[in-house]
Amino acid sequence: MQVIVVGAGLAGLAAATELASLGHDVRVYEKQDGPGGRVRTDVVDGYRLDRGFQILLTGYPEARRFFDYDALELCEFRPGALVRYGDQFHRVTDPLREPRGILRTLLAPIGTWGDKLRVLSFLRSARRGSLADLWARPETTAIERLRAAEFSPDIIERFFRPLFAGITLDPNLEVSSRMLEFVFRMLAAGGNAVPRRGMGELCAQLADRLPEGSVHYNAPIAAVNRDGVTLEAGGTESADAVIVATDMNAAAALTRTEERPWRSVTSVWYAADEAPVADALLMLNGEGRGILNSAVVMSNVSADYAPTGKHCVVATTQAETSSNAEDVTRELTAWFPEAASWRTLRVDRIRHAQPSGTPRRGVIGRDGVWVCGDHVTDPSINGALESGRRAAETVHTSK
Repeated sequence: MQVIVVGAGLAGLAAATELASLGHDVRVYEKQDGPGGRVRTDVVDGYRLDRGFQILLTGYPEARRFFDYDALELCEFRPGALVRYGDQFHRVTDPLREPRGILRTLLAPIGTWGDKLRVLSFLRSARRGSLADLWARPETTAIERLRAAEFSPDIIERFFRPLFAGITLDPNLEVSSRMLEFVFRMLAAGGNAVPRRGMGELCAQLADRLPEGSVHYNAPIAAVNRDGVTLEAGGTESADAVIVATDMNAAAALTRTEERPWRSVTSVWYAADEAPVADALLMLNGEGRGILNSAVVMSNVSADYAPTGKHCVVATTQAETSSNAEDVTRELTAWFPEAASWRTLRVDRIRHAQPSGTPRRGVIGRDGVWVCGDHVTDPSINGALESGRRAAETVHTSK
C-alpha cells in the first residue's frame, strides 16, 4: 500500500516508521526544512537551543517503544526540583528515586509534613491499574483533584502550580485530572532527560530509520483527499491513504477537523560564563508572584548545550507580558544577580505550544484520510507518538 504522511513531527514520523516496518511504501511531506515540527534544536553561536524548553519523560511507554535511548545518549535531570520561596531555594526531592533527600524535603517549607506523605499516596494511586484504566477514571480538573487529595494550599501554590505550569502550560491547573495523574505516573516510572545533542535528536532518529528519499522537506501541502495530495508548489501525488500529522490548525484547514484553543509559552535562552547553580535541577518559582515560572541550566544536564567553558540557561513563562524578554531577565536577576550580565541568545515565543484538552481519540478520519497528533490524544510526546502509531495501525488494517 502507498501511504502519504503530511508532517514530519513526532506523530507523522511515528506513523511513517510504523508503516514502513509493516511493509508499506511511505512518503512524508514536510513544509519545514527538516524533521521535528515543534521538537527541533538549533545551534546558535555554539549553543544548542531547543524550540522552547522541552524535556523527555523517559517513562513514556510510547517513547520506550520508538526510541533507542542508548543512541540518544540521554542526559537526566536530578530527581526533584529547587523551589524558590522566601527569596531562597529549597530542595524538594522524589522520595522514591532519591531516598537520601527525604529529611531535607520534609524540612523544606514547601507544604506540610502531611502533604509530603500524601505525595507518596498520590503516586501509588497514579500507578495503580493500567494506563487505559487511568484514562477512564472519573474526570475533573487538576486543581480539584489535588484539593480532593487534601493537599494544602501551600504545596499547591509553591510546588504543583509551577511544576504543572511547565509541563502542561496551564498555571491555573484547569487541565484534566487524568492528565495530572498520567504525568505523576510517568514521573514515577522514569526520569526527566534530554538527548545529549538536544531534543531535535528524537525526530532525527525516527527520520533516519525511513528509506532514503522517502522524506521530502520544504514541501507544503495545499490539499488532501482519498486519492493523494496537492502540493503548494504545484502537482499532485497519488496514494492509497493519507495521514495528516500536522498541528491542529493546519489539520483543520486540510480536513475540516475540530480546532481548540492553544496554550502558549515563552522561553528565553541565555549564555553565561558561570553556572548559577551546580546541579542539573529544574528551578521553580514558588513565590506566587511574578511572571517567571521556571529556569534550568541546560549545560548542567548536557554539556553539549554550550561551548566548552560556557553555560546555557533557559527561563520560561506563560505570561502575556513575556513578549518583553527584559521582564523575564529582571525577575531572573532577583534569583541570580549575575544574570544581569548574561547574553540573550534567543527568545522563543511559541503561541501554539500545546493544544488544550485531552480528547484521547488517538486517530480520526474517513474515506482514506486520517488525522493524528497530540491534539487527538493528549498534549505530550507520548500522546503524539501514540496517535501516530494508532493511525498507522488503522491504515494497515483498512487495506
